[in-house]
Amino acid sequence: MKYIYSLQFCPYTQYGGMEMTISEFRAITTADIPAMTNLLISRQILESDTFPFLQNRCLNTKYGMDALEKLFMSSTVTGAGAFVENELAGYIMGEIKVDPSRGRHAWVPYEGMAVRADQSPELIRTLYEKVCTAWLKQGCFMHYVIVPLGNQAYFEAFQRLSFFIQQVHGVMNLEEYRPFAHVPDIKVRIAGKADREKMGRMSGIIQSYQNSAPTFELVLPEVEADIKAGYERTVEDGDMTVLLAEKDGEELGFQIYEAAASGLMSPDGGAELSVAGTYPCRMGTGVGKKLMNEGCSLMRERGVRHIIADWRITNLASSTFWPKCGFKPAAYRMVRYIDSSWTWAGFDHLDIQ
Repeated sequence: MKYIYSLQFCPYTQYGGMEMTISEFRAITTADIPAMTNLLISRQILESDTFPFLQNRCLNTKYGMDALEKLFMSSTVTGAGAFVENELAGYIMGEIKVDPSRGRHAWVPYEGMAVRADQSPELIRTLYEKVCTAWLKQGCFMHYVIVPLGNQAYFEAFQRLSFFIQQVHGVMNLEEYRPFAHVPDIKVRIAGKADREKMGRMSGIIQSYQNSAPTFELVLPEVEADIKAGYERTVEDGDMTVLLAEKDGEELGFQIYEAAASGLMSPDGGAELSVAGTYPCRMGTGVGKKLMNEGCSLMRERGVRHIIADWRITNLASSTFWPKCGFKPAAYRMVRYIDSSWTWAGFDHLDIQ
């Protein structure tokens, strides 16, 4: 594997009255995976004290090692490690990615960082300092990180690095769900292949909320056809359950459920509410509440104990409704945008005498 970034020795730092003695910062390699795994699993054990559903089948050394090895398989991963007497005390690693919506960016996944419990929270910020310049030099001016919330030190550290919350990853315990009262007299049923056209018509619901104030996350017109086709295919996908709310044969809204993928941040046997929407003209009439009642009832019948969902924090409809349903944040996707003028106006280019 090729590493493009070398890290310089940094001796001693102090934060909040806590001493952080680091003897070396350097690029992490595959040789560090066992030590990284130990830090990651230790982090998750503490996370599970706050979120018991994280005591899942993936909370073990083998899964942690496999997840980190998979990250290292990418030739574009860049990471920094902090060492105390040659023992790893913390790490952060990000993958350089390119996609149509985010462009070229650095992505730190849920497994992409951990610090030893006896270290100062300031180490999180210092590790980012050590690696972020490498990301900029690779043309990445958008830095994304999935931040665990069981230990607030991670969240506070990235706040103090000018990262902001973009997406909330929430979990609902179905045993705690309290059905909404006074829901409208509408029909909710499982959609079938005959509902392709209805799902296609509703494909623009999420787009309408994302495009408008105060979210302004534009969905470009050239991808609208692909989005519509994707919605139409959901009723033919045997791995998805599509709930359709309607009155007098007219569609009002929908919810789509599927099995939650296994991972360190997913409850065992959970379901994912992958997408849901109600026509804006029907907002406030109880359509979403009726769908939620029926969806939770169906998931309970199937033996599901937890439902996961994620939403834009700037989408007022989502960020107010899902917490009312009982979804509690377990992780944030945070992002920082850096002015690309750094490439020509940075201090590295100045002749300082």
